[in-house]
Amino acid sequence: MIHVHGYLGELTPATRELARTATLVVGGRRHLADLGVEEERQVVLGALTPALERLAALRPDQDALVVASGDPGFHGIVRRIRMAGHRVKVVPAVSSVAAAFAAVALPWDDALVVSAHGKPIDEAVAAAKWHPKVAVLTSQGAGVKELAAAVGHLGRHFVLAERVGEADERVRVLSASEALAVDDVVEPNVVLILDGTPDTRALISGASFARSLDDEPVVGQLTNSPAARHHADQIDGALGVASIRYDGPASEQLPRAWAECDLIVSHLALGATTRLVAPLLHDKKTDPGVVVVDEAGRFAVPLVGGHAGGANDLARRISAGIGATAVLTTATDALNLPALDTLGWPYSGDVAGVTRALIDGRPVVVEKTDNWPLPPLPANVTVDAVDPVARIVVTDLDEAPASELPTVVLHPRSLVVGMGCNRGTDVETIRALLDATLAEAGLSIDSVAAITTVDVKAGEIGFLKLVKQLGVPLIDYPADELATFEVPTPSALVQGHVGTPSVSEASVLAYGADLIVTKQRNTDATCAVGRIPARGKLSVVGLGPGSRDLLTQRAQDALRQATFIVGYGPYVKQIRDLARPGTRIYASKMGTEEARTAAAIDAARNGENVALVCGGDPAIYAMASPVLEQGTDGIDVEIVPGVTASLAVSAILGAPLGHDHVTLSLSDLHTTWDNIEKRLFAAADGDFVVALYNPRSRTRLMHLPRALEILGAKRAPETPIAVVQQADRARQKVLMSTLEEFRPEWVDMNSLVVVGSSTTRYVTTGGGERRMVTPRDYKWMPESAEEETK
Repeated sequence: MIHVHGYLGELTPATRELARTATLVVGGRRHLADLGVEEERQVVLGALTPALERLAALRPDQDALVVASGDPGFHGIVRRIRMAGHRVKVVPAVSSVAAAFAAVALPWDDALVVSAHGKPIDEAVAAAKWHPKVAVLTSQGAGVKELAAAVGHLGRHFVLAERVGEADERVRVLSASEALAVDDVVEPNVVLILDGTPDTRALISGASFARSLDDEPVVGQLTNSPAARHHADQIDGALGVASIRYDGPASEQLPRAWAECDLIVSHLALGATTRLVAPLLHDKKTDPGVVVVDEAGRFAVPLVGGHAGGANDLARRISAGIGATAVLTTATDALNLPALDTLGWPYSGDVAGVTRALIDGRPVVVEKTDNWPLPPLPANVTVDAVDPVARIVVTDLDEAPASELPTVVLHPRSLVVGMGCNRGTDVETIRALLDATLAEAGLSIDSVAAITTVDVKAGEIGFLKLVKQLGVPLIDYPADELATFEVPTPSALVQGHVGTPSVSEASVLAYGADLIVTKQRNTDATCAVGRIPARGKLSVVGLGPGSRDLLTQRAQDALRQATFIVGYGPYVKQIRDLARPGTRIYASKMGTEEARTAAAIDAARNGENVALVCGGDPAIYAMASPVLEQGTDGIDVEIVPGVTASLAVSAILGAPLGHDHVTLSLSDLHTTWDNIEKRLFAAADGDFVVALYNPRSRTRLMHLPRALEILGAKRAPETPIAVVQQADRARQKVLMSTLEEFRPEWVDMNSLVVVGSSTTRYVTTGGGERRMVTPRDYKWMPESAEEETK
């Protein structure tokens, strides 16, 4: 029999006794010397193959002892011996990883352990980029300095645990810069990479991982040429990420990327990538999305995971960032239809069958148990479809009504679960109560949007593990706030323990949900369920100055999800191509703002996704204010920011808004001229740079001259002033002048005027172009540069 004994720091009497009688003893030189093993019975553990050969030569009646540091079954020698076909008896020990965490008093049940023994640190680096608590089994050339160099920029801290368990054990907590400078590292050692110090509360409680669920997906790029590396750098810049690079034999690197990344960009040929990906495919819900970018960077082609894996969206972002063309071949994307598996709701059923009917224009019926808003659907998909061939069921119930039709069930995130528990209750007990409560009520766990509780229970490891399992947030409320809610089943005992008579029911009500399942309990936990009222959504969307490249991704997403788009005619025309089939459009003339706003609010109250569009930013001289003033009770409101005209104009001119500035509208339609003049005088007295909106129209000819007169009284004649017409549009025109020489007739209603302060100056760039700048007088700038600016 082969006996494998682990140890940490000290060999046990049992190990010493077996070493005395065993036919063969395998271990390090120090272990063998300590055990007093004669040379003819010992195998020095270096390369493993000779040791395996000696072990294989033993007779069945002979015993062998293998001594391994740490736990031999944890990233240890047991795997190799078992793979060689040997029977083993293992005596475990405390692993060096467990001891390293214990040395800094951190629990490690939520840690990720990576071995860097005899291989690059890439896997450890990938883990440390997204996981807050990583242990690395190090080796020569893959130690704390290399790890700090790779992930130190992320603000991680490093625990260097050397010779753990030995008399000369040493444990150091290091910042990235300290880890890079350390030059007295002793082998063997373990390195912990932490998103904080060992005293960080989130690392102790486990909440850090729940928070990391919302982090950006991990992106990997396969690069094997200078051109590929150049395109990879461009893609990182466009996505705003630091992707993991896999540079080497593609047959080795792509499987590694598949295991470590959420999204993969392959710079190989499409055929080569296909052959490498094919054997790795498992489940489209969990497989990473793969996008292929050609050698010239002209095309971005989603290969697998177009919808569920995020490859289609990644291809769009890459194409926008590097000037490539996204080649989307999924039918719904080609036809600009919403895919049922990309609505952000959990789904089940015959997605392919229902989507085929949707695409083919055949009748599809929609059945909803509440008025949850859906994205725009084509005319053949309705709640009253005649002779439907497929159906879409939207419900938070666990089971949809039976039907022979191909069916997709969508579960909106409509349920809130309030929970309380005794101190130290394990996740299994809590989860059992949750599952039983939902099952008895016939509700789907896929519709749970959040777990709620009282603040003193927010650190319970059972709750933290539960929300990790469900992928939902844990939201806590102060006890005094929960105590204000009247609930069906208050408890004086709970009041005495946590300061409120109710936790589960009251936290549901605090979230704003309607209580539909009163408090249920088992021996250690309580549970109540609420339903979030189904509400339509009104997105007030800023379109920016007009050019498509300054329309934000968030704005485009809101427009694609809208079933009803409302706005001033020219603004609607700018984005009409983004509307999906089935979207209703309401475009009207100037002066009909009240009617547009009322129509948008009414549609949202009827359960629709509505986008009210306006130029620039919706909160600056635009539609956000009248929407909120008109009353939005009963609907969800989102303000989607846009690039406002003053920012676009400032960028065109250079940096005139680089210091303190004000924006003023010269339109007296909504503000009296007396008030406008008061604000102009204040801006002049304060020596602000002034951006003038609505400076001139066919009827308001005297407002701009008067404004310049007021500002000019406190500014030198040579003060820079500029006007930009049609900013960032095809007919853009820029005129730069001074207060003394400026002519108001240069300005029309599509213009914005910028009047400099006493420090604003004109400068020239390398090509002799004129730029306008208001200096900040940064103290770190060389004096010569400051003087030149002044």
